[in-house]
Amino acid sequence: MLIICNEGKYKEYENAKRKNPQLKPSIYCKANLGLKDVKSYKFVKDYFANIDILIGAIHEYRRISKVHGNEKTLWDLLK
Repeated sequence: MLIICNEGKYKEYENAKRKNPQLKPSIYCKANLGLKDVKSYKFVKDYFANIDILIGAIHEYRRISKVHGNEKTLWDLLK
């Protein structure tokens, strides 16, 4: 989901998920963003090698996601 947020595709993912409620973020990344090894450790490590990109993606996810009640996100851990 952080990759989708970083790529600026959250709305597109949500639209696709409405059509297919079983759609997982990794499948969306593979099919729509062309990111084949999106679940591999090496890919994620390389993708977020720049810590500013990771922090930005975490912040964006917190900003646009629907957090309920006392639910915490990764952003809350960074505060």
